[in-house]
Amino acid sequence: MNIILRSERPEDYNKIANLNYNSFNEWRTSSYKAEPLIVSALRHSQYYDNELSIVAELDGDIVGHALFSIFPFIVMKEKRTGAFLAPICVDTKLQKQGIGKMLIEEGHKRLQNKGVSVALLCGHENYYPKFGYENKMFALSGVNISINAENVNTDRITERSIKNVDLEWITEQWQSIHKDDRLALYPGDTISQWFNHSLIYRSSMVYEDNILLGYIRYRNTYPLEIKELLTTEDNAEKIIAYIMKENLKRTKGDVILSVSLESASKLLKNNENLKIEEKIITGNAFMMKIIDKSDSLITQYFQEAKSDIKKLGIFTFPPMLEIDD
Repeated sequence: MNIILRSERPEDYNKIANLNYNSFNEWRTSSYKAEPLIVSALRHSQYYDNELSIVAELDGDIVGHALFSIFPFIVMKEKRTGAFLAPICVDTKLQKQGIGKMLIEEGHKRLQNKGVSVALLCGHENYYPKFGYENKMFALSGVNISINAENVNTDRITERSIKNVDLEWITEQWQSIHKDDRLALYPGDTISQWFNHSLIYRSSMVYEDNILLGYIRYRNTYPLEIKELLTTEDNAEKIIAYIMKENLKRTKGDVILSVSLESASKLLKNNENLKIEEKIITGNAFMMKIIDKSDSLITQYFQEAKSDIKKLGIFTFPPMLEIDD
């Protein structure tokens, strides 16, 4: 086959959306497909680079697509440029003929040329290791919290959607809270990097009277999954209790928090209202690949992550990937 690999162009957008829908519909039949929406949302990222949205063309038709998205990362307390692969698809009639391999390897070359240190994905545990990805290299949460909110006064607490005026506070708090993380992705400096694209997820500023308590991004289902909590130790328990009571209509229950035990312990203290337990959620689908092999820090992270599950970084995907049905 005479496959041509090139960067996407605006006139390709509809064909790429159709290809993603059809490919993922064959793999997972349902009435809802997130992948075309994810591609569209990631194009709105301030870090979007059309050279990393790669199409495979055959006889003038687009038969494959891979999207790599660059974001600023923190790796073991230091700043790095990282990327994740999502999604990738190939025409169902042409699968298992090496087109996916071509797209991935071309993407890795382009990442290397752009100074990216590490790539990350969540995908088939047996397929991606062929391209240098290593299994079980990050976790999606680090702790489980059992909370009894009955005795926590939340009567004067309210939440509202985020606004442009909140961005300076949000970004400064993120840098302060995550600067010492083993692994973290910085969403960005614009409001579209911080709000959610699904009704199941919410991003809110939380107040008590007129005093700002913090920012929270969470999955509005039970158990409560908190993806991001930017606040202080004086306010964290109140914010969680409020979300449980107001949105989930529960006074007792479990909370999954996407931070390490160390970070959770700084925000929350074990007391009569809550209990914190380390619960690292990972799996073979959570993979990373070293792009810059000369980066000793990345190599060190990989070595430590493979030797001790407690050394896994707790990774939170950016809001535009949170498009559940």
